[in-house]
Amino acid sequence: MAERVLHLVGRPDLVEQPWFRSGTGRAEHVEELDAVVGGWIGERDSADVIAAFEKAQAAIAPIYSSADIMADPQFAALGSIVHLADPELGDLAMQGVPTHLSSTPGRVRWAGRPLGADNDDVLGALGVDATQRAELRRKGVI
Repeated sequence: MAERVLHLVGRPDLVEQPWFRSGTGRAEHVEELDAVVGGWIGERDSADVIAAFEKAQAAIAPIYSSADIMADPQFAALGSIVHLADPELGDLAMQGVPTHLSSTPGRVRWAGRPLGADNDDVLGALGVDATQRAELRRKGVI
Protein backbone atom coordinates (compact mmCIF):
# COMPACT_ATOMS: atom_id res chain seq x y z
CA MET A 1 0.00 0.00 0.00
CA ALA A 2 2.83 2.41 0.81
CA GLU A 3 4.20 1.91 -2.68
CA ARG A 4 0.83 2.69 -4.26
CA VAL A 5 0.54 5.86 -2.18
CA LEU A 6 3.98 7.11 -3.24
CA HIS A 7 3.14 6.47 -6.88
CA LEU A 8 -0.14 8.33 -6.37
CA VAL A 9 1.57 11.39 -4.91
CA GLY A 10 4.17 11.49 -7.66
CA ARG A 11 7.20 10.20 -5.73
CA PRO A 12 7.92 6.72 -7.12
CA ASP A 13 11.63 7.49 -6.65
CA LEU A 14 11.23 6.95 -2.90
CA VAL A 15 10.05 3.39 -3.52
CA GLU A 16 13.48 2.63 -5.00
CA GLN A 17 15.32 3.66 -1.81
CA PRO A 18 16.86 0.73 0.12
CA TRP A 19 15.21 1.87 3.37
CA PHE A 20 11.76 1.67 1.76
CA ARG A 21 11.85 -2.15 1.61
CA SER A 22 10.97 -2.63 5.28
CA GLY A 23 8.46 -1.20 7.69
CA THR A 24 11.34 -0.31 9.99
CA GLY A 25 13.05 1.61 7.21
CA ARG A 26 9.91 3.50 6.35
CA ALA A 27 9.36 4.27 10.05
CA GLU A 28 12.89 5.70 10.23
CA HIS A 29 11.95 8.07 7.37
CA VAL A 30 8.46 8.88 8.61
CA GLU A 31 9.00 12.66 8.61
CA GLU A 32 10.06 12.63 4.96
CA LEU A 33 7.19 10.37 3.93
CA ASP A 34 4.64 12.35 5.94
CA ALA A 35 5.86 15.59 4.34
CA VAL A 36 5.56 14.15 0.83
CA VAL A 37 2.12 12.60 1.34
CA GLY A 38 0.82 15.42 3.55
CA GLY A 39 1.99 18.04 1.06
CA TRP A 40 0.14 16.28 -1.75
CA ILE A 41 -3.02 15.96 0.36
CA GLY A 42 -2.81 19.60 1.46
CA GLU A 43 -3.02 20.81 -2.14
CA ARG A 44 -6.35 19.08 -2.77
CA ASP A 45 -9.84 19.06 -1.36
CA SER A 46 -11.03 16.14 0.74
CA ALA A 47 -13.30 14.60 -1.89
CA ASP A 48 -10.51 14.53 -4.50
CA VAL A 49 -8.03 12.99 -2.06
CA ILE A 50 -10.45 10.28 -0.98
CA ALA A 51 -11.37 9.45 -4.59
CA ALA A 52 -7.69 9.23 -5.61
CA PHE A 53 -6.76 7.01 -2.65
CA GLU A 54 -9.73 4.72 -3.32
CA LYS A 55 -8.74 4.45 -6.99
CA ALA A 56 -5.18 3.57 -5.89
CA GLN A 57 -6.63 1.00 -3.45
CA ALA A 58 -4.99 2.72 -0.49
CA ALA A 59 -6.67 3.09 2.88
CA ILE A 60 -7.87 6.58 3.77
CA ALA A 61 -10.56 8.24 5.83
CA PRO A 62 -11.46 11.87 6.40
CA ILE A 63 -10.78 13.65 9.65
CA TYR A 64 -14.14 14.99 10.71
CA SER A 65 -14.97 18.22 12.43
CA SER A 66 -17.95 18.32 14.79
CA ALA A 67 -20.05 19.76 11.96
CA ASP A 68 -19.02 16.89 9.65
CA ILE A 69 -20.06 14.34 12.28
CA MET A 70 -23.44 16.02 12.72
CA ALA A 71 -24.05 15.96 8.94
CA ASP A 72 -22.84 12.41 8.27
CA PRO A 73 -25.72 10.03 7.45
CA GLN A 74 -23.85 7.02 8.85
CA PHE A 75 -23.52 8.64 12.28
CA ALA A 76 -27.26 9.37 12.16
CA ALA A 77 -28.11 5.81 11.09
CA LEU A 78 -26.05 4.38 13.96
CA GLY A 79 -27.72 6.64 16.51
CA SER A 80 -24.32 8.09 17.38
CA ILE A 81 -25.82 11.54 17.95
CA VAL A 82 -28.84 11.99 20.20
CA HIS A 83 -30.94 15.09 20.79
CA LEU A 84 -32.07 15.95 24.30
CA ALA A 85 -33.98 18.72 26.00
CA ASP A 86 -31.87 19.95 28.92
CA PRO A 87 -33.43 22.27 31.53
CA GLU A 88 -30.26 24.40 31.74
CA LEU A 89 -28.79 24.14 28.23
CA GLY A 90 -31.94 23.83 26.12
CA ASP A 91 -32.00 21.58 23.07
CA LEU A 92 -28.75 19.68 22.98
CA ALA A 93 -27.10 17.31 20.50
CA MET A 94 -24.57 14.97 22.05
CA GLN A 95 -22.87 11.59 21.68
CA GLY A 96 -25.20 8.66 22.03
CA VAL A 97 -24.49 5.25 23.51
CA PRO A 98 -21.38 3.95 21.70
CA THR A 99 -22.48 0.30 21.58
CA HIS A 100 -25.98 -1.13 21.27
CA LEU A 101 -26.47 -4.57 22.77
CA SER A 102 -29.49 -6.53 21.58
CA SER A 103 -30.98 -7.24 25.02
CA THR A 104 -29.83 -4.05 26.73
CA PRO A 105 -29.30 -1.40 24.04
CA GLY A 106 -29.00 1.49 26.47
CA ARG A 107 -29.98 5.09 25.88
CA VAL A 108 -29.01 8.59 26.92
CA ARG A 109 -31.68 10.02 29.20
CA TRP A 110 -30.13 13.34 30.22
CA ALA A 111 -27.04 15.45 29.57
CA GLY A 112 -25.98 15.26 33.18
CA ARG A 113 -27.21 16.02 36.63
CA PRO A 114 -27.91 19.67 37.46
CA LEU A 115 -25.16 21.60 39.20
CA GLY A 116 -25.24 20.79 42.91
CA ALA A 117 -27.77 17.95 42.60
CA ASP A 118 -25.49 15.58 44.49
CA ASN A 119 -24.06 18.00 47.04
CA ASP A 120 -25.95 16.47 49.98
CA ASP A 121 -24.86 12.93 49.14
CA VAL A 122 -21.22 13.84 48.53
CA LEU A 123 -20.85 16.23 51.46
CA GLY A 124 -22.78 13.85 53.73
CA ALA A 125 -20.39 11.05 52.80
CA LEU A 126 -17.53 13.38 53.75
CA GLY A 127 -19.05 13.98 57.18
CA VAL A 128 -20.63 17.39 56.56
CA ASP A 129 -23.94 17.23 58.43
CA ALA A 130 -27.26 18.84 57.39
CA THR A 131 -26.74 21.89 59.64
CA GLN A 132 -23.31 22.55 58.16
CA ARG A 133 -24.63 22.11 54.60
CA ALA A 134 -27.45 24.56 55.34
CA GLU A 135 -24.88 27.09 56.55
CA LEU A 136 -22.79 26.56 53.41
CA ARG A 137 -25.91 27.19 51.30
CA ARG A 138 -26.74 30.34 53.27
CA LYS A 139 -23.22 31.66 52.63
CA GLY A 140 -23.46 30.81 48.91
CA VAL A 141 -20.63 28.29 49.10
CA ILE A 142 -22.84 25.56 47.67
